Amino acid sequence: MIRSIIDNDLYKFSMANAVLRLFPNLRVSYRFTDRKGKGKWTPEALKELKRRIKAMSKLSLSRDERAFCETQMPWINRTFWDFLAAYRYDPREVRVWLDNSSNLQMEIKGLWCNSIFWEVPLLALTSEVYFEKIETDWTEDGQDEKMLDKAQKLADAGVAWGDFGTRRRRNFEAQERVVRVGKQFKNFTGTSNVYLAMKYGVKAIGTMAHEWIMAHSALYSLKHANRFALQNWNSVYEGNLGTALPDTYGTDAFLRDFDGVLARLFDSVRHDSGDPYVWAQKMIDHYTSLKIDWRSKPLGFTDGNTADSAIEIHKWVTGRGGRCWFGIGTSLSNDYEGSPALSIVIKLSEVEDNAGKATPVVKLSDNPEKSSGDRDAIRVALWTHFGTPLDSVARK
Repeated sequence: MIRSIIDNDLYKFSMANAVLRLFPNLRVSYRFTDRKGKGKWTPEALKELKRRIKAMSKLSLSRDERAFCETQMPWINRTFWDFLAAYRYDPREVRVWLDNSSNLQMEIKGLWCNSIFWEVPLLALTSEVYFEKIETDWTEDGQDEKMLDKAQKLADAGVAWGDFGTRRRRNFEAQERVVRVGKQFKNFTGTSNVYLAMKYGVKAIGTMAHEWIMAHSALYSLKHANRFALQNWNSVYEGNLGTALPDTYGTDAFLRDFDGVLARLFDSVRHDSGDPYVWAQKMIDHYTSLKIDWRSKPLGFTDGNTADSAIEIHKWVTGRGGRCWFGIGTSLSNDYEGSPALSIVIKLSEVEDNAGKATPVVKLSDNPEKSSGDRDAIRVALWTHFGTPLDSVARK
């Protein structure tokens, strides 16, 4: 079960605050995707997932939780915490069902400032139920030792890393283990999970996700969604939470909007798809072309890293005189021998204008396998950003 209303990732609260400030009346839709659906979902497992979703309506912000959040997140004003104190999850915003192939399907609809909170806990619940009710041939034996070994390797290599494991954790206890063990090491930077940050006295970390930029493609401009998204982010946070996400429409499209002003304003950028070394070199070249010392801009890496891959990337960046940091998720919070984690996501799919007209939004990514959204909308996005002919087969 979800332990608390703040058993969620920090970027959901930071984005929700910005949404409440700038787009309080906007309605949106999200769609769930199981990238490797195996057709194993059962009516019994679906019933249990629905029960846990319904139970989330009972969650509310406690006095201690509010005090922690106000103290640790001074860039979010008290008005937002008033909003969250009154907020309750509304299960009527979520529709979940099995298709004819026994794969899970899910859709979320509602005001953006309300429905934005569902993504992370829904993914966590989906993983939890799947491994409790469907795939049960796994054990907790040796998990503490395995996590300690990984943390020690990262510490020995001097890798700055934080826990990003909420969305696809095996269960709550598995992610809690990551934070409990990680806290013992000086190179551990914190966790994306606000509840665990509070429980273990570590830093809550995170800024924005792809949905922030995707929404701006419908509200402002598909071609320059990155520019408007970063400008609006700064209008709310005024230099705080300064990590930019470059790959919503591919890094090349991002760099066309990431001019000298934005590149100097934002403290860092984070890699979330594609070859990390190719991406890092692009960022180095771009900063250099703008006469910015790239070594002053730490490079973040959050795309499915393991302890071993993080160590190798760290060596590559620091060997060139730079700095880097890592958000490591599934390979720590869901690493069980012979029982691989699910590959599941929930992405923004539509944005409604004031007249109720829905505009589909898409994500292209630097990795074609991570592209998501309506096929025709993907075709338009590919043409807009890369000049790909409209009659070409869209990436899916």
